[in-house]
Amino acid sequence: MHEMKIKILFLCQLIALAGANDVSKANTSQPVSMTQHNLHETFQRTSILYGLSVVSNEQFIELRCHTHLQLFQHGVIHKEAWALKMFDASATLEPGFTFGHNFWLGNSEVCSAVGHEVHMQISAYLPHQMNEALLTSVAPFDTGFRVVYLRHNLSWQVDPHVTAFGPRVHVGLCLPSACAEHDVRRLMKTYLSRGLFAGNELFEMHLQYDYMKDLQWQAAVFMRPSFYICCAFVVVTIGLTAVAVSSRKSERMKAVKKKTTEALAAMDTPSSNSSHYTVDSNSQAVIQQQFEGRSFITCFDIAANWQRIFVPPKLAHTFAALNGLRFGSALCVTLYHYLMFLCTGTRNKLTLFNYQVRIGNVDIFVDIFFALSGFLQAYNHFRNVKLLKIIRKNNFVQNLKLIGSHLFHRYLRLAPMYFLVIAMSDFGAALFDNITLFHIEHKIHVNCAKYWWRNVFFIQNFYDHNDACALWTWSLACDMQFSILASVLLFTYVKHPRRTKLCLAALVIANILYTYAVGLKLNFDHTLESTFTHLTEIYTNPLSRILAYICGCIAGWWFVEQRRLPFALSRSMQQFCGLLLPLVVLGCILKPAYANLSPLAATSILLLERIIFSLACSILLMANAYGQMRWFFRFFESIVFQKFNQVSYAIFMLNPIFIFALPGFSQSNLYANPLNLLFEYIGVVVTLVLFSTLFTLLFDIPYQNLSRLLIIRQVKRKIA
Repeated sequence: MHEMKIKILFLCQLIALAGANDVSKANTSQPVSMTQHNLHETFQRTSILYGLSVVSNEQFIELRCHTHLQLFQHGVIHKEAWALKMFDASATLEPGFTFGHNFWLGNSEVCSAVGHEVHMQISAYLPHQMNEALLTSVAPFDTGFRVVYLRHNLSWQVDPHVTAFGPRVHVGLCLPSACAEHDVRRLMKTYLSRGLFAGNELFEMHLQYDYMKDLQWQAAVFMRPSFYICCAFVVVTIGLTAVAVSSRKSERMKAVKKKTTEALAAMDTPSSNSSHYTVDSNSQAVIQQQFEGRSFITCFDIAANWQRIFVPPKLAHTFAALNGLRFGSALCVTLYHYLMFLCTGTRNKLTLFNYQVRIGNVDIFVDIFFALSGFLQAYNHFRNVKLLKIIRKNNFVQNLKLIGSHLFHRYLRLAPMYFLVIAMSDFGAALFDNITLFHIEHKIHVNCAKYWWRNVFFIQNFYDHNDACALWTWSLACDMQFSILASVLLFTYVKHPRRTKLCLAALVIANILYTYAVGLKLNFDHTLESTFTHLTEIYTNPLSRILAYICGCIAGWWFVEQRRLPFALSRSMQQFCGLLLPLVVLGCILKPAYANLSPLAATSILLLERIIFSLACSILLMANAYGQMRWFFRFFESIVFQKFNQVSYAIFMLNPIFIFALPGFSQSNLYANPLNLLFEYIGVVVTLVLFSTLFTLLFDIPYQNLSRLLIIRQVKRKIA
């Protein structure tokens, strides 16, 4: 009996020990499973890539894509190095979303390390805490970095309206290469519809799939007509330049040989000039053709054109300061374009938008170009006494032909650089749209493919700015339209001055009525947002800008025709006006932003600003012509401004392309702060001036020479 009790007790102890062992095993395995479960729940709500692997189903995506995503999910849970790199390279919610940070870009460099080993020089004598598998571990399948763009509709984000910018959430993902675009689209729609993403639920984003990029060049980009136009233009121009250089060298050799021959002939046969040679008409024609051919080729002489770009400035010239004023204004326009185009890739958009608001009065600044153009056109017209006599003698048809000839030569001077930049913009925008991380709202290549003909005829500013091809060329279209109108009015003034004055008065009244009609209709409140939103009506329409050109024309006419003021000013009053005038101009440009204005008050203030600014700029131009305010204009007559005056047109045309390339080629978003912006802007200006000099040398000066050559030949025909 006693032995039976011992056996039963021993058996109970064994059972207790076995139970304790099972409990111990359960207690040690439970934290692992709970940890994996918690990680799984956390990752699917915070990591978009992990969430896609959770909703993955082989029934609606490709089997290989589904299998690779499951391998990734398993690798993350079990902390495999390649899976952790893939997880780390993919996007999650970034801080700053409420103030416009929509760039959840992940890291493309880490993603590239998922597919191959990383080579890093490591010292064997220094301790490292890192896991070497980070450098050597490779995924069992091919991967690629993609960017998914999501639309959102929410009230928990500051959303300033900026021209050519549309908000998109950028999601960078390190995905298996087996996952095609339609697979990613289905996965993303399923993931977002199930409400798994925590950020989507927290901020009520209502995210919707838009499209995806693989950031790879597409062969179709190089099949665009704009690419062939650029290549043909560059090849032809460089070919003609090479021929001009070769011709210049051969002419020098011929000149040296001719001098040597003449010297030898003078020594051997001093009486050789007694013989006479006759040249028939055919030989004369051949010689004339050769001369004309050499004249055409010399238009592309790079040495002569280089000297023309950097010709020594003539400070004694009456309008030397206007050259500097044009160049300085072009740099100011570049600054504003720089701040505006950075919105595409800047994560602190609210800060950048506030910089744009405070930088100056964008509504009126460009009027200085129109006042300057009007002044010079009227001045050159009325000082040309021979032209005025011809206009008085000609009939209507003859004057119409003369106007057409003037406009043709103006078109010829502007068109080569203009068309080349448009072709570059079309091709470059298509290329950027493929390879850039950032969403491009204003599709230049799409608009240029549809509406290129508007730019050819300089009428793009009559249409919606959202459909514009090379939006920044609107002012060039305005200038061409004003030049046509001014040519007609200036020719008319020679014979019918009263009718011309009535036409100018009607245009001024039309400008005032148009400004009030548009401002009241669109509820314009003089904010930068309102200007950006109604850019077509308020900013780019020629009828809203014509006042500055009219004031400039009147100033040019007054300087040539009247010469003297109708009243006398004392010296002290002249000094006072000389100080007041620049302050008025700068005050109009740098005026503080208005707030809480009614449409009537805002429109009235805008119209008053344009009137004051146009008049002040015109008076400023006249003061320079009269030789007054030397303290002010001496700065613009400095050698730096004068040297680079010839490249102002190229700077104006090229600056948006270079600025747009900053975020276009960047692999991360930008952060706007004053110091970084300052140094980047200086770099942009230096690079822009260098390239503008090259473009002016090859694609601007030669065609200006060609225009002058055609004018000379036309004059010779009339004389003959």
